[in-house]
Amino acid sequence: MVFEAEHINWNCPAGRRLEQLAGLLPPTPHADITVFGSAPLQLFLDDSFVSEDVDLFPPEELFVHVQSLVEQHRLAKDMTPLYIQVCDALAFKSTVDWRARAIEVERHGHLFRIVHPWDVLVSKLQRLEEKDMAAFKLVTSKTGHPTEEEFIRHLQKAVDLYRPKFDEETARGDMMLNTRILWQELWGKSIDVRAAIIRPALLRAEREYQDFDPTLKERLGRIGQK
Repeated sequence: MVFEAEHINWNCPAGRRLEQLAGLLPPTPHADITVFGSAPLQLFLDDSFVSEDVDLFPPEELFVHVQSLVEQHRLAKDMTPLYIQVCDALAFKSTVDWRARAIEVERHGHLFRIVHPWDVLVSKLQRLEEKDMAAFKLVTSKTGHPTEEEFIRHLQKAVDLYRPKFDEETARGDMMLNTRILWQELWGKSIDVRAAIIRPALLRAEREYQDFDPTLKERLGRIGQK
């Protein structure tokens, strides 16, 4: 299934809430807002797939502005049943190229970037609670995709999520373990995460590195000396 702007269901709960926010935003400054979490699945696939919030993040310079607007109109947490969660951009972790697949649409003069469902799934794999597993089953049952092979290839573009966390990071889940659990649940088989995802991804990156112009570092050094 191809996800396009014309497929967005603005009449679902998340769609109506985003439409409301778009209407509340002043004409200037132009806002560029990314929508992630469960909202994209509701917007594209099933209006009954309801979450308690709509996760989004604006540019850093507009964070306070959007957060204040959400609170002023009582759209924040503990103010309405379906609230808007204004997040930092660092809260969303997925494939390295997720922006290339995101669906962009203008509402009331502002850009809303809706994260592609497959990239939503990658972000949910980091936690894989019951509702996250339900998201995987929703996407695969509604569209027939991603297949096992497609998702392996997709996760290779998120290989950094399998690296050990910094000591200062709060644990969000074990990607290695969660991937194995997902494979058993969705495809009824085990997966060697290192052999299927991590090593092939590193080899892909290594090939790109080997193609790197060996004289570039020297030429850049000479430029820096001028």
